[in-house]
Amino acid sequence: MKKITLIAAIGLLAFSLFSCSKKKDTTPVTNSDSNWKFGAYTYNRAASSQTGNGAFNVTVVTTGDGNDKGAYSGSALIFTYNPLGAGKYTITTSNLVLNSPGTQLINIQCQIGTAVNTGSTRYDSPSTTATADVTVDASGKYHVSITQPVVLAKSQTVGGGVQGAADTYPLTANNAY
Repeated sequence: MKKITLIAAIGLLAFSLFSCSKKKDTTPVTNSDSNWKFGAYTYNRAASSQTGNGAFNVTVVTTGDGNDKGAYSGSALIFTYNPLGAGKYTITTSNLVLNSPGTQLINIQCQIGTAVNTGSTRYDSPSTTATADVTVDASGKYHVSITQPVVLAKSQTVGGGVQGAADTYPLTANNAY
C-alpha cells in the first residue's frame, strides 16, 4: 500500500508540475523527435522528467502547446515501469508493475484538462498482452514507443472531469521520454 501511495503522489505531483495542451490534428504534426497520439489528438514532447527509487521509475512527458483547447487544454503522459533496461515491456496496471519488480512491465496514464480549472480526467492502461518498445539512451533516460494502439480507460476525474471526454481512447507513442 505504501508503494501505491508513493506512486500516486509522484503522478499527481508530476502532472501538476508539468502541464500541456491537446492539439487536434487531421494530419498528425510531428515537429518533435518525441510524440504521441491520444484519441484524435497528436502531442509533441516539450518537457519531461524521470525519477526513480531503484525498484521502479516514473517518466512524465508533456507537450508545449498553449492552453487554448478549452476543457481539453493541458495533459501529461505518465509511465511507471520497472527499470530493467531496453526491451519489450508488457503494458499493464500500476499494481502489477509495483508488485513485480523483476519483470519488464509498464503502466501508462494520460491526464487531460490539467491546464484549466474546469476539471481533468485521467486514463490508465489495463492489464494487456500489448507491449511497449523501451530503449535507454547514453544518458540513461528511458524512451517508450508504442506502435500498436493500446486503449486507455477513464479511471479518475478531478473537479468534475473533462466534459464530453470518452470512456476510452487509443494511444500510440513515438520515442516518448
